[in-house]
Amino acid sequence: MLNRFFGTNFHTYFHLFGISAFAVGLPTSKVILSLASMLLLLNLLLEADFKTYWKNIRSNRLFLVLFAFWSLHLVTLIWTEDFAYASNDIRIKVTLLLIPLILVAKPIQLQKHLLFPFLFFLASLLVTSAYNYACYNHWIGNHLYDDIRGLSLFGSHIRYGILIAMGAGISLYYFHVNNGLVKVVFLVLFCWLSYYTYYSQIISGVVALLVVITCYVLFIIFNYSKRLGWFSIGITAILFVLTLVLLFSGSPNERLDSNYLAVGNNALTKSGNPYTPLFNADGTVNKKPIFINVCEPELNQEWKKRSKYDIDGLDDRKQAIRFTILRYMTSKKLNKDSVGFSSLSNQDIRNIERGIGSIQESGNGLFSRVDGIKFQLRHNENPNGHSLLQRIAYWKAGIEIIKNNWILGVGTGDVQLAFNAEYERSHSQLLPENRLRAHNSYLTSWISFGILGITFFLLMIFLYLKWQINEQNLIGIMFILVAMSTFLIEDTLETQMGVSFFAFFYGMFASKRISSLS
Repeated sequence: MLNRFFGTNFHTYFHLFGISAFAVGLPTSKVILSLASMLLLLNLLLEADFKTYWKNIRSNRLFLVLFAFWSLHLVTLIWTEDFAYASNDIRIKVTLLLIPLILVAKPIQLQKHLLFPFLFFLASLLVTSAYNYACYNHWIGNHLYDDIRGLSLFGSHIRYGILIAMGAGISLYYFHVNNGLVKVVFLVLFCWLSYYTYYSQIISGVVALLVVITCYVLFIIFNYSKRLGWFSIGITAILFVLTLVLLFSGSPNERLDSNYLAVGNNALTKSGNPYTPLFNADGTVNKKPIFINVCEPELNQEWKKRSKYDIDGLDDRKQAIRFTILRYMTSKKLNKDSVGFSSLSNQDIRNIERGIGSIQESGNGLFSRVDGIKFQLRHNENPNGHSLLQRIAYWKAGIEIIKNNWILGVGTGDVQLAFNAEYERSHSQLLPENRLRAHNSYLTSWISFGILGITFFLLMIFLYLKWQINEQNLIGIMFILVAMSTFLIEDTLETQMGVSFFAFFYGMFASKRISSLS
């Protein structure tokens, strides 16, 4: 009836409208995501072509594997104890099943129709990223920020960074297939999203961006020559390893001029006070740069004048603030006495209070973040307040849980309970507020659902990757490799934004198209 009133393509246009609305909701609003999901489901019910829906669903291996993985959430309720957590987890992951179900039942078959949702997705990323950037730089609005993580005003900083990287990948694809002014527009958009990724200091976002750029380059090379393509993959792997070595070797706090800190054992400060020797656990004097030329009485006195934070307390990252002061002053090549302290600006004091350990780390951009990670790796005595060290602690705990529950897992709702028990058993250094889950989707799948869980999870990923390669679908390949890389450092499927991102792109390319992306 609706087709007779609106025309034969009513349900197709309505379907595209719902998918486009969902794409807009990904970086903006959970409410839009919910409304778009209801519109898509309503359209299927109104069209009522259930025979075709069922045929599409039952013949789609990718969806069937996804359904098997999702079903484990219900099966493991049998041995779950925390039903409140389990019910919330299942509520979040309804989207993981529902959106691919809709998109597989009624797939977008024409390549030209894919342009609509992707344009809406890119437009929403452009608007939200520009707004975030303008607010963070205080060009508009009146937002207060503790650190760069506040940059993302529409959701998780990490999840948003992944969406930005995926938007950059889509921009690259449409740059590749278009000509003239349209080509320039997509190139400009790619450059902006790449800059935003650099500026936002999201490591997972940077990794995702590198993945999409690498995919694009290798895709072009493979189309030219498969032999050259495989050679390029080998070179890429070598360059990746070398880049990691170069980025994380050395540290500003350990590369000091030979004339710096050249103070004898009996030297005094300009105020006539002796420098305080700081000892190692074995009683020897610690000669690392951050622990020499320290006059604690002068530091205590000067700090009290400039800050309300207790020098024997913690900074905003829950680190010993005295240690942060020493690190920060060393990075500025200052003696840790009253004269050196007087060189610190008010912004330097605020940086220290926020837990920033070096002047390099206080800047904007990716390398500021890298500098912070360098220090974490070299001074790993206390993981609290350090995202990478905390993740390493989570992974170690997760592996121990798997050793004792590798067959059936702990169940849908008991993952946090299992981690809490492991932290207590191992006497973890993590503070109670930092004792979180795995931050690794592979580990979480195994911990939750046992050997079947990790098997279906890996099948869901690798079958999808194989399908996209066979279809020569560049955006699909970008998406699944981005997902695989972020799964290593994030519980992507444990949050609504992460689930929606995965469900949307997984469903979009789970069916064969009349005209494939190539």
